Amino acid sequence: MVDRNFIDSSFYIKYGLPVLLLALVTAFKIWLFNIIGYQIPFILYFGVVVVTSRYFGIRAASFIIILAALTSNYLFIPPYNGFNFDKIGLVQTLLFAFECGLIMGLSNALGRAITKVKEADRLFKALIEKSAEGIIMVNADGQVVYCSPAVESILGYSANQFLSFPPWSLVHPDDVLNIKEEFYRLALHAGKSITLQHRMMHNNGTWIWIESRTTNLLEEPAVNAIISNFSNVTDRVLLEKQREDFVGVASHELKTPITSLKAYTQVLRGRFKDSPDNTSYSIAKKIDQQVNRIITMITALLDVTTLQTGKLNLNKTEFDFNKQVTEIIESLQQTTAQHQFNVQLADIKTVVADRDRINQVVTNFISNAIKYSPSADEIIITSEVTNDWVTLYVTDKGIGIPPAESEKIFERFYRADTARNTFQGLGLGLYICAQIITLHNGKIGVNSEVGRGSTFWFSLPV
Repeated sequence: MVDRNFIDSSFYIKYGLPVLLLALVTAFKIWLFNIIGYQIPFILYFGVVVVTSRYFGIRAASFIIILAALTSNYLFIPPYNGFNFDKIGLVQTLLFAFECGLIMGLSNALGRAITKVKEADRLFKALIEKSAEGIIMVNADGQVVYCSPAVESILGYSANQFLSFPPWSLVHPDDVLNIKEEFYRLALHAGKSITLQHRMMHNNGTWIWIESRTTNLLEEPAVNAIISNFSNVTDRVLLEKQREDFVGVASHELKTPITSLKAYTQVLRGRFKDSPDNTSYSIAKKIDQQVNRIITMITALLDVTTLQTGKLNLNKTEFDFNKQVTEIIESLQQTTAQHQFNVQLADIKTVVADRDRINQVVTNFISNAIKYSPSADEIIITSEVTNDWVTLYVTDKGIGIPPAESEKIFERFYRADTARNTFQGLGLGLYICAQIITLHNGKIGVNSEVGRGSTFWFSLPV
């Protein structure tokens, strides 16, 4: 390839070499005259224009176009060996020059496009090679067809080793079935992305935890693969497990003394209830209320531990859904004199579900409605039945939730900014509710607007 800096530094080379090339092409065309006559194609001149434009610039190419047009007029347009500027000759010459100019423009556009593609390719390779995350491309059968250099630092295998492994051979046996199901489900939905967490075998023989973000780009012609970005999250997973184990043990250990404390406070309340010592009765009552709060927190922590270990078993029975909801409403009405419940339940007799767990969800929804609407005086509780699904709605006129946080409100330990600094809580209640409804194969969600209130809802199959 010609050095462009050298070309730009010399006027004679910049213009002299294209002229020399044009002279050589002209000589070749004249030689062809002895074989096929003067009716020979001008494509060789077009080639000279393209080369000149590509390596010597537009000005040199424009000069060559003019020179080639005059040469063609003199040698190859009748009368031969003489300039012809009559109407036909002039049109032919101008048409030739126009075609050369068009080819020069196309050549420049192509050159710019190639340069941009090369720059984008260099940038892409630089990002891939410097990324701390492993990046792999997988075909529709699950076979890895490309892996980034970071894969070796994460899993310990060279690129050639990793590409040679059969699909899913490095995935932990306990995780492989779920990974396959998720992969083939993803392969059916173009453009969809999922996040997975599973174990993989490291080259040193240990199992490490991998978290991957996988996107289906099979229908993208330039990619035609499923792309997965993954990283080693073993430390985070082990830390979470340690925290869960601690929470579980601590909750179990606290439950017994708290239960005893609850019994003692009830005895004290009973003794002071009919006593003229109102102060002592008030103190005992407040102690009992705080103990109830601690019991609620411990119960939530135990539920989270049970859910995380997958040991929450549902005791499904058939029960009167409306009756259960009504009983909960009547019970919670005793806890608030400010709020009135506006209840409109659809006509439904029974559902098959875990009565206690569904009670827990309904209680949480209504309690939150009371808690987070301190200035309101009404809570609306409605239900509807559509297509063999029953949906319960609990609507308040409270502080509301920002749209960006609505999707996160059911995550573990998450609390919205509007509530975090004003209302006490662990951020576990709605997470537990979401897990309970999911175990029932149901749906859960919230519609909210800041300052105007929220509507929490869940649906169960009838």
